[in-house]
Amino acid sequence: MKLLLLLPLLASCGVIPLPETAVPDFDFLYAVNNLKPAEVLYMAENQLDRLEIPRLPYQDITFGALLVSRSAAPLVRLQVFASASRPPCPVVSSGVPGYGNTLRCTGPAGGQALAEVTLRPHERTPVVLQGEQLNQSFRTGRLYLGIRVLEGAPRATDRVDVVQIRARGRL
Repeated sequence: MKLLLLLPLLASCGVIPLPETAVPDFDFLYAVNNLKPAEVLYMAENQLDRLEIPRLPYQDITFGALLVSRSAAPLVRLQVFASASRPPCPVVSSGVPGYGNTLRCTGPAGGQALAEVTLRPHERTPVVLQGEQLNQSFRTGRLYLGIRVLEGAPRATDRVDVVQIRARGRL
């Protein structure tokens, strides 16, 4: 009984670890040719829609995954962004059956750069995302992931597979 009384106090201290949660795999289609260096492409769909996440004061959220480049480009270097709200940017239709729309932004549009990764075709490259935007995303149940191409020239029909996704954190 005493432990139940301490639970709210422990939660406010950020000491309750949460179990690791599997997040469904997804693909990110570039959908645009000739990106300008400052542009960030965000997925138009909320990546947390498929999960039932209670609104809690999450802290130290870590989002780990493997990225697999499905591009003919020998090397693509990306920055990965996260936003807790849908960026107010123009929608670009993928034009590819089975893929949703992309948001084409002239800059981060309120998102936060969380990682930089270099991808080679068909290689699995680990990435770990952490940051306040990710914490806020899990608190609100809204996560919009984006990328900025730093090097390489992927085509609009190229994609990045995001697989073996795991999220963890604490209250």
